[in-house]
Amino acid sequence: MQRMKGKPFALIGVNSDPKAKVQAAMKRENITWRSFWDGGSTRGPISTSYKVRGWPTLYLIDQQGIIRHKNLRGPAMDPVIDQMVAKGGTVGPVGSSGPAEAAVREFVDSTGQFKIRAKFVKFMGGKAYLEKVGGEVVALSMSKLSKADQKYIRDYLKSNR
Repeated sequence: MQRMKGKPFALIGVNSDPKAKVQAAMKRENITWRSFWDGGSTRGPISTSYKVRGWPTLYLIDQQGIIRHKNLRGPAMDPVIDQMVAKGGTVGPVGSSGPAEAAVREFVDSTGQFKIRAKFVKFMGGKAYLEKVGGEVVALSMSKLSKADQKYIRDYLKSNR
């Protein structure tokens, strides 16, 4: 995407075809953006993690790693991408003010012994990324958080899709 050159935007491809077929298509279609090979199977680790059920599947993911749109195509995609880039990567549907920023709150581990004041940043790879009041970001396995904090994160993610 030449029009996005120099802007905080990345186009990333993931392909599940056999490697030789992927390489030929990349050359034929002049694919210059980063592209990952998902093991030559539709059950590769990337498609499994994102629960891809059909090809191609398109995701617009913000700078916090949150999927904002799925399978947006054609002319509808450009204004959404432009709005996401203009707002630093966070945006809801076109015309909305975008997702609410997570509030600073007290997170508690599953044993109830450890507490931190932080705000939720993103969920990725089974981990919740929390930004502590001092700015340090920590990654915690969801299973290590209290049930209440797990619910808070699930609810936050649902409300900001």
